Amino acid sequence: MQQLSQSDLPAVLEIETRAFCDPWPEAAFSADILQHAWILEVDDQLCGYIIYHLVLDEAIILNFAIDPDMRRQGHGTHLLSRTLSELEQSGYTRFYLDVRRSNRAAIQLYEKHGFMCLGIRKSYYNDPEEDAILMGKILTNQGNSHDS
Repeated sequence: MQQLSQSDLPAVLEIETRAFCDPWPEAAFSADILQHAWILEVDDQLCGYIIYHLVLDEAIILNFAIDPDMRRQGHGTHLLSRTLSELEQSGYTRFYLDVRRSNRAAIQLYEKHGFMCLGIRKSYYNDPEEDAILMGKILTNQGNSHDS
């Protein structure tokens, strides 16, 4: 896992386009956004990325994708685990994200990492229109997670 750089952007955009039915446009990958983004490479090939935003003790996962050809091999689990671990070690105790209601694989991955459903955002996604599930993970003083 390493910091995403501008030179990684073409590969990230390729994965973004292939991974999502309504991908972020290239302009959304601004220098400010990329400050808090990591990539995962396997055999010198970029296979996934995660982009997050930090506010006080909160980390909000904005975008997270694994190359569709490299899914179901543990790469998503590895990238999410490492990201959460690094952020926890830096003092972040609250983690949030939105996920399409129909994305069962992602929801299961997040649940496996201690995220819980906190609510529904009606018609949050476009193309196709779909609700988002707001998920969160909140650490207690002992490092255990619970929902609030």
